[in-house]
Amino acid sequence: MEGDLPIRSGGCRCCGSFDINLGPEHASGDLPPLRHVISPLRRRDFLKAATAFIASCLLPRRLRAQTASTVRYSKPRNRVIIVTFGGGARYQDTFAPEGWVNIPHLTGDLFPQGLFYPTARNEGLTDHYNSSAALLTGCWQNINIMGKEPPVTPTIFEYFRKERNAPPEETWVIATNKSFSLIGASRQPGWGLQYGANVILPKQLLLEAIQAAVSTDKGPGVEDREAFYKQMLMSLDEGYENYGWQVYEGGRQLSQELRQSLAKSLLDYFNDPRVPSSGDELTFHMTKEIMQRFAPSLLLVNYWDMDIAHFGSYALHLQAVRRTDRLTYELWQLCQSLPAYRDRTTMLIIPELGRDGDIHGNGFANHWSGDDSCRRVWMMALGQGVPKHTGSERPIRHVDLAPAIAEILGFKMGECEGKPLVELAI
Repeated sequence: MEGDLPIRSGGCRCCGSFDINLGPEHASGDLPPLRHVISPLRRRDFLKAATAFIASCLLPRRLRAQTASTVRYSKPRNRVIIVTFGGGARYQDTFAPEGWVNIPHLTGDLFPQGLFYPTARNEGLTDHYNSSAALLTGCWQNINIMGKEPPVTPTIFEYFRKERNAPPEETWVIATNKSFSLIGASRQPGWGLQYGANVILPKQLLLEAIQAAVSTDKGPGVEDREAFYKQMLMSLDEGYENYGWQVYEGGRQLSQELRQSLAKSLLDYFNDPRVPSSGDELTFHMTKEIMQRFAPSLLLVNYWDMDIAHFGSYALHLQAVRRTDRLTYELWQLCQSLPAYRDRTTMLIIPELGRDGDIHGNGFANHWSGDDSCRRVWMMALGQGVPKHTGSERPIRHVDLAPAIAEILGFKMGECEGKPLVELAI
């Protein structure tokens, strides 16, 4: 394939796999990596503190109660984490040679450890919600693109929990995309929320915490509450569509000590002008908190900052691609550091969609044309059951991930349009 990764022959003929390298020019460092600037310590401390606060105070109490009471569940040995380059990224901006500079961790650190599919087709609707729902159900979906209705067919979370009698904390969706609140369970009779995943929208939870933190007449170090409040809303709401992102009442009163501590931390954070806010950073830290607290067997991590492309800024879009590359690598490092995940985790990394072609114009800004640039993405698998430093020329599809995950975790999928990934050594 012209313009794709250099291929070294000698692979498996039965499944079309082959060994890949990135070519001597990449190995020698001639392509200078554009590493994302590491955030200041103060900002990272804030994100960690805010994440711990949200997990302690705002996660459903019913979930914690069920954790202690659930019986007759045997946790599988394997874990699966799906990471989506949400918002969409074109092949030319990622794994085509000219795009390597935008994904230095995927090409330099993770590529040698995994199995790479250079062609993963999105043959359904090229919007965020339907694309991710196809990944989770194994069926192409045609539902409200703003996430106002759940998937039509059962999700992998429902199949997994129902068959194995798994408790709620075993399955999670952590999403930067604000429209994903209903994606964790289907509307199929006999399935649905009772078997669905916990869905956490970290930015929304933080906004609720902010609302509570500034709701009193005066707080520590905040002189102009209205300006402070508006500044936080502007900084946290960097997505394209604003639907559904008004601040709701948190529904739970915070203690004065927690309220003062959060307000002071937020004020310190917003007084630091060096780094802009990132919803994906918060999503990563919430994922870390959930993994450390619950060690779930199955979770989807949805990054979405790169959808800022809708604003027409190619530079900001590529900056978000680089950030997602870094956060994906940090998530893989986290898996290696946690005993519950080390040597037992399969990570599947895939853009939910591409973006329009038109390389001489503003094609990157949208994803509605349905052209090949919208539909042709890639997929990388890492970890348990995955052959290292190999790839497959066989085109796969979004709907193939769900049955592959079912095989890894040992549960049965119902009828679906996807087929298992035979290249995985399950």
